[in-house]
Amino acid sequence: MILKRGSVINYGIPYLGSKTKLIDKIATLFPPADNFYDLFGGGFSCTHYMLEHRRKSYNKFYYNELRPGLCELIRDAIDGKYNHDVFKPEWISSERFMAEKESNAYIKIIWSFGNDGKNYIFGKEIEQQKRSMHQAIIFDEFDNFMRYTLGIDKWPNHLSTTGKRIYIRRLANNLGRLELRQLERLEQLERLEQLERLQLTNLSYEKVIIKPDSVIYCDIPYKGTIDYGSTFNHSEFFDWAGSQSNPVFISEYNIDDSRFTLLKNINHRSTYSSKRNSGGVVEKVYCNKSALKYFKGLNNG
Repeated sequence: MILKRGSVINYGIPYLGSKTKLIDKIATLFPPADNFYDLFGGGFSCTHYMLEHRRKSYNKFYYNELRPGLCELIRDAIDGKYNHDVFKPEWISSERFMAEKESNAYIKIIWSFGNDGKNYIFGKEIEQQKRSMHQAIIFDEFDNFMRYTLGIDKWPNHLSTTGKRIYIRRLANNLGRLELRQLERLEQLERLEQLERLQLTNLSYEKVIIKPDSVIYCDIPYKGTIDYGSTFNHSEFFDWAGSQSNPVFISEYNIDDSRFTLLKNINHRSTYSSKRNSGGVVEKVYCNKSALKYFKGLNNG
């Protein structure tokens, strides 16, 4: 149900700005309630983590994401569409990526560099090599490059798709780092349990109906970072969050607004912030006044 490599546990799908490496620290702040809302759900990492580790704290979980295609991609993954036993992904060329990325969330996210949804996953100098590996793993097609690289012209008997991936990694080192690793992130969502407690919506945050006795988490677009999809009015959002009777928790680099209180600093390295440097960045979690009753003393470490 969770994809683990070494000491890193990944939640949700690969996505620019994902909180997969931070959500365990953020989620410690969320009090129990009847409902949990992830209003800027992105790659589903927060909701996935909460379903795995905080399922006893909430009766219903609500994932929302405005950007088109993500809800459908996540729903398809949960329904098993990307199980490697049934899904045989076609090779997506750079030309097809540019032509279809705005109409196909799977192509836009899985086949983009850094999952930014904008740039193709491979450089032109290695695209053909990656295609050769893809065709060998998925369709058992060996061209001259694959025969030379692996020293074989067919797979050993009874080798699974996962086994083929591992085989390539061992013999070809980093050449085996295909988009197939990202597909493993889609596959894992099929194993989610208690799905009757999960609702997915594709709305602007203010249009989501928030029920009483709820906790709301908002991983809003950060000021000063790469624009990865849409414009965002921070002032309108803060007015909305400040007026909520339910506790609201917000991730940002900095909020200069007296209606919100800093709860936690989290040091980490960012892959998309204009502020990143060798020392990393500090992400912060804030809350509205409705959440303060749960915190008698604040520790911002």
